[in-house]
Amino acid sequence: MVDIHVSMDARLNYSGLVVAGVGFFLTRFTVVLAVDQSPARFYLSGVVPLVLGLGLSAFGVALTVADVDRELVRTTAIWCVLGTAGMLTLVVLTLLGSAPEATTGVAGLQSQTHLSNFLIGGSVGGTLTGLYASRNRRQRTQLRRQTTRLEVLNQLLRHEVLNGLTAIRGYAALREAGGRDAEQVVADRSDGIEETIEEVGYLTENAGSDGAAVGPVRVRAHVEAAVQSVRDSHPDAEVVIDDADDPDDPEALANERLGYVFTHLVENAVVHTPAGTPVEVSVTATADTVSVAVTDRGPGLPERERRLLETGDVEDGDGPRSGFGLYFVRFLVASYGGSVDADVGQDGTTVTVVLSRADEEPSGLDRIGTDPTAVGPDTPRLAVVVGAALVAGVVYGVAAEQLGGSVGIIGALYGAEHAVVGWITHQFHSVVFGFVFAGLVTLAPGRYRDSLPAYVLVGAGWGLVLWFVAAGFVSAVWLRLLGVPADIPSLSGVTLVAHLAWGPSLGVLTALGYRHLSPRLAAVRDRLIGA
Repeated sequence: MVDIHVSMDARLNYSGLVVAGVGFFLTRFTVVLAVDQSPARFYLSGVVPLVLGLGLSAFGVALTVADVDRELVRTTAIWCVLGTAGMLTLVVLTLLGSAPEATTGVAGLQSQTHLSNFLIGGSVGGTLTGLYASRNRRQRTQLRRQTTRLEVLNQLLRHEVLNGLTAIRGYAALREAGGRDAEQVVADRSDGIEETIEEVGYLTENAGSDGAAVGPVRVRAHVEAAVQSVRDSHPDAEVVIDDADDPDDPEALANERLGYVFTHLVENAVVHTPAGTPVEVSVTATADTVSVAVTDRGPGLPERERRLLETGDVEDGDGPRSGFGLYFVRFLVASYGGSVDADVGQDGTTVTVVLSRADEEPSGLDRIGTDPTAVGPDTPRLAVVVGAALVAGVVYGVAAEQLGGSVGIIGALYGAEHAVVGWITHQFHSVVFGFVFAGLVTLAPGRYRDSLPAYVLVGAGWGLVLWFVAAGFVSAVWLRLLGVPADIPSLSGVTLVAHLAWGPSLGVLTALGYRHLSPRLAAVRDRLIGA
């Protein structure tokens, strides 16, 4: 099986948990030793590093649930660890070179606080370096793809146009001598040149981009048109469309060039299928994707062409037209955000094109994710989730305080039962759980995923789960490990009402933000990038 694109079913990037874990672990030492200092020192040496560390941890969770390139998350996690380790090495060497009394007593305690703060700085710096390295890698990949594309265009133009013109001149001379088939040959060659120029023009227009402009396209209509076109050009061929699985005409995200993909794949299958053996074409749809499979009974797709589907690289020595059709198919499908699989067996080859299904009624609601080739989570939706979680966190805190509870107690989980620490850590929890909520919404069935009530129900359910598991057991066990008395389970009506206020408000704010705020933020981002 040859997969030329990141799987659409990918859900979690576990390397992001490394970033989250580093940020969370380092924050454990930033508050306890700074809380008894003067207010100015407390905010500078305690609160600011706490915000940075918890922010890094929340960003790691965002990378975990976002639909981004796994290699990006892996690279970011590696650089986060390297930044932390590098800063740790520098600080330890500095302490070892200091006076012995600097590592004991009050000075020793302060050095531990400084150590934690320095390590947070190293981890944040390493994370930013990882994101920058991922962006550079993406740019190098883009340049390599563009170079390959230009090489293909150069070979194709030299071969198709020059050879076509030579043939036209030759048959034009034959026509003057009375050749019967000269006019047809000249017409065919002219059509071939025109088609080549159109293909080259499309590749050139999209040479600097990763994706084409796409919209809802009826897949079955394009499949039927492609099959009819092949039947017209190969009257003896038998092509069967299997529509038993889905008699409807599902819509996928593509453009008017989609017909070329199916025409080439079906024609290629007909050419390589023995006479009297049918070529089978099937269209299947799920809630998220539309798949078109073309099966032939030929000798199997050669290794070189399979490699072309996998990498898109044109090997030295390949003929100018050799593999160009498959290259163009790969380019088109990848520009739609889809994938091409080639399953080669003893009985032949099945090439499957998988496209994202278009929503029948787009609502503007979507997941945090973005194009898998991007260098980070989709910033507008990421900002929406953060903002919604922060506001929902305030709703939780107000509800708890009004009912006699206290948000400051949450700071005890980090060793300091302090109002400021409690609110900061509470909002951190809200953002982290908000990212998980955004991932949970994507697991809902497709027909419910884009509705406001679905977001509210998922938010309410997620709030109940957190009340029972996180507040009832995890926090209680955590406090006991810190030596703070706590009942297990620690379930109260105050925290239940607060969680039920938090969950639905998070759902409403996220849904409305996706629908109304995210497009505006995306427009601002695009203007800034364009500037």
